[in-house]
Amino acid sequence: VLDAGCGEGHLARILANRGADVTAVDVSPRLVEMARVKDPEGAIDYRAADLSRPLEEFESVFDLVGSDLVLNDVPDYRGFINTLGMVTKLGGRVVLSMNNPYSYVIRKQVEDYFDSGFSAQYRGMSEAGLKVYFHHRTLQEYVTAFVESGFLLTSLTDVSLTISKDNALLPVGSRFPYFPVLGFLRQ
Repeated sequence: VLDAGCGEGHLARILANRGADVTAVDVSPRLVEMARVKDPEGAIDYRAADLSRPLEEFESVFDLVGSDLVLNDVPDYRGFINTLGMVTKLGGRVVLSMNNPYSYVIRKQVEDYFDSGFSAQYRGMSEAGLKVYFHHRTLQEYVTAFVESGFLLTSLTDVSLTISKDNALLPVGSRFPYFPVLGFLRQ
């Protein structure tokens, strides 16, 4: 299993604890080092690499690729998706969650949903002193890139959150799918 964009290793640890042989890759050497510290037994193969660039050493290696809330943060999403296609075995699966592209309009971070390529810092993270950027694309662009990389969309699940406090964007009690989970089959 590949944890694509592992960050501090949360998903990788869950997968390894369930018996998976996990390789976890992130573009940030600092986050990879933090992940290694949380894996003192060395059960997970952590690597720092840019998944937007081909990883020939892993060509057709993985049965499953998981990626949790990473795709919106990748400047070269097509390169990232192409790499996932390269490293996933035929018949293998990719499962990923991401911030719902529609939510950027609701959150008033993007005025025009079709303004693909718009980038900005995440508000909450920038307030904490971290410089992490989201890159807006339409859901159609993401799915098309996966299809062009040899994947078949097999599932799309909207994860609903109920608004519990007044955020001036949606009424309290309303429900909105902030996170879709997409499943793909490598053909």
